[in-house]
Amino acid sequence: MKKLHAIIASLYASLCIAAMFVIPMNKYEWMLEEPEALADGLTFCGLPLDDDLEVRVISFIVLFPLIVAGGALSLKVRKVHSTAWLALALLFVWGWRFLVYYPFCPGRETY
Repeated sequence: MKKLHAIIASLYASLCIAAMFVIPMNKYEWMLEEPEALADGLTFCGLPLDDDLEVRVISFIVLFPLIVAGGALSLKVRKVHSTAWLALALLFVWGWRFLVYYPFCPGRETY
């Protein structure tokens, strides 16, 4: 049963990672593929501002069941379950990606 839990948690964690990294964070990311943009040295932090919360919310909604499962399994065994550690690690990655990396691009000013 432990192996089954580990396999399910790993597969679901892969889905969470895909939700965080496959869905574009900025609707203007297509501009990075343009040859003119590459020639001008356009980077992710140079893209126009896009304050759409959809990607952050969708990826958190996908991550939330793993957080709940980790908490429930930890309460059941009365110690921190490996699923809880996995959920905490993915929550850290989510926070880095959506709350630290993108909003604090160097030189980006918000109005």
